[in-house]
Amino acid sequence: MSKYRYLLRDYHAIKEADIALDGITVLSGINGCGKSTLSRWLYYIICGTVDFESNLFNSYIDKLASLTHRMQFACRDLILFTNRDSNEYERFNPIISDLERIKSLTYIPTEKRIDFAKELSLKAMLITEEMLTRNIPKGINNVRKNRILAFLNISSTDDDRQAIKEFKIKTERYINQRTESLYKEIRQRSKDTFFKLIRENYNIAEELPAQIQLIEDDVNIIESDHISALFNLRSAIYVDTPMSVSMNDTENFFWDTLHDMLTNKKKNDLSTEVKKLLLRIKNLLGGEVVLNEDDILEEKTLHYVSSDKKIDIDLSEVATGFKTFSYLQLLLGNGYLNDETLLMIDEPEAHLHPQWIVEFARLLVLMNKDLGLKIMIASHNPDMVAAIHDIAYKEGILNNTNFYVAQPSSPDSHQFVYKDLKHDIGEIFASFNLAIDKINLYGRPAGL
Repeated sequence: MSKYRYLLRDYHAIKEADIALDGITVLSGINGCGKSTLSRWLYYIICGTVDFESNLFNSYIDKLASLTHRMQFACRDLILFTNRDSNEYERFNPIISDLERIKSLTYIPTEKRIDFAKELSLKAMLITEEMLTRNIPKGINNVRKNRILAFLNISSTDDDRQAIKEFKIKTERYINQRTESLYKEIRQRSKDTFFKLIRENYNIAEELPAQIQLIEDDVNIIESDHISALFNLRSAIYVDTPMSVSMNDTENFFWDTLHDMLTNKKKNDLSTEVKKLLLRIKNLLGGEVVLNEDDILEEKTLHYVSSDKKIDIDLSEVATGFKTFSYLQLLLGNGYLNDETLLMIDEPEAHLHPQWIVEFARLLVLMNKDLGLKIMIASHNPDMVAAIHDIAYKEGILNNTNFYVAQPSSPDSHQFVYKDLKHDIGEIFASFNLAIDKINLYGRPAGL
């Protein structure tokens, strides 16, 4: 099993973090110490590395689709003033649909998808050339004609044939350049391109971290000029709140991505270990979460159904503690949790009864032990930290469990250093005990 280290320095609240990802990693610290920042950027790096080629391809398709839309828009306006009854511009519709559909055909080699996309855009170019040749001479006034030609990046000219020839040359050159650039970017895996894609795909407006690194088996993934591939880590899942389980169509990328995983099966054949874990969750919940699909409305909804079938309600209406277990059930059942996945959870104990905190901790330990799933959690709760520590010890995986506590880098600093506690969680409890000091300070006098 591969081992990973994750480093982030001098970024927002984080002065220095050097985090081991061997099995289960627990981060502890006060609010504002950068735990969520660590999780988000680890997610970006893993997914950006794994999806580097597909992100480049999707960007390429978006450019070709934009070009095709532009040609269709120009042709529609051209027809409107030359032949009002024609709907020839609809010939572009199947091309645009195929360009969008080809993004999802990941089982086809990238080279073949690139060739297909290029052929589609060249076909759109030929349709445009044909429609310009047929309709421009039909008496359209020069002002309107020049407006359409300018929209297609063609210089104004009195020679219509020369203008159409210029359109074809420029458009074909653009398509070829975009295709050659794509192949070059795939081959080079440039560090600059990598971070550009991360910024675009995750809509990041803030500055990028200057010192960030993910290491797989002592090999840096982020090199000085390129990005290496991850061999044994193929996906990351980030749960920043159990509320996201029942949300959809939001502006939160993480919530939307999680919801897609919860409502779409990756595979149907489940291992014996997964089935045992699913049964444990079902017994805890006294039922399970099921997916209801409406073929007519094309809607998918998640429902909690009790074991005796007497309760069947939308997941959004159940207690948040149920949602905390339900996302584990759905991710397991849909085949997303395995030894090539990192699951990151912010404060999994939120909304859980103390007894369920221990049960949740045990599930995390068993998922690491039985499935090889890598886990990183941020927790404020002493019961969660203690439960993971003690259960990991009993299950024989404490050596693969790491604990960190965020401490101010200096007395007056707003930045934090993540101290590696190994397996000694005493300092985490010392930080929790600060709350007792506050109670004594603000509460009733001692001895009363």
